[in-house]
Amino acid sequence: MTAAADVLNTVVPVLVRVARRPGAVLLTVAGAGVVLFALLGLLLGTGGTGWPAWIPFGCAVLLAVPVLVLAVRRWRLQAQTADLAAHPTVGPASREVVAVGGERAGATGAGAGAGAGLADLDALNAALAESSIRTARFLPRVEAAQRAARAAAGGPVAAPYLADDLRVTIVALLGTLAAAPLSAVGALVTALLLLLG
Repeated sequence: MTAAADVLNTVVPVLVRVARRPGAVLLTVAGAGVVLFALLGLLLGTGGTGWPAWIPFGCAVLLAVPVLVLAVRRWRLQAQTADLAAHPTVGPASREVVAVGGERAGATGAGAGAGAGLADLDALNAALAESSIRTARFLPRVEAAQRAARAAAGGPVAAPYLADDLRVTIVALLGTLAAAPLSAVGALVTALLLLLG
């Protein structure tokens, strides 16, 4: 495993743990708003006389899409990073650290250092090559950065949390941030239409 993979596997679980509570709060607020908006839209649609009465319900369904996508992506990310935070075990009288998988992380010797240095250099070169290619039409820099991080980490097997397309997650996050206030406004307007109708 390269040094870049070690850094990513150390930093990403910490970031996921830091973002866990704010993410849960965002999903709860946006989800509750969308559910309330959908229920009021359903009431308006079933009591209405024409297809325009179903517009609030349709808007609520559209707002629910990014919330659901972000919830699934958040759950997958937490599942994929849960085992990365495993604590290494240290021998009682040695300076060598043995990771849970049995990989030795403190090996001494010139051969081990040279091999690790070449692997790190290869990973860095692969990451630089991936970051320079921007073929995606939608958020090309994000896609290139994700490919570069995946190459630096040693591929999707070494970093399974980089397998999902980060662009979809970013759009779902932005949609969820927009869904919270939009669903509140939509629920208020729908409630007023129900009271007036």
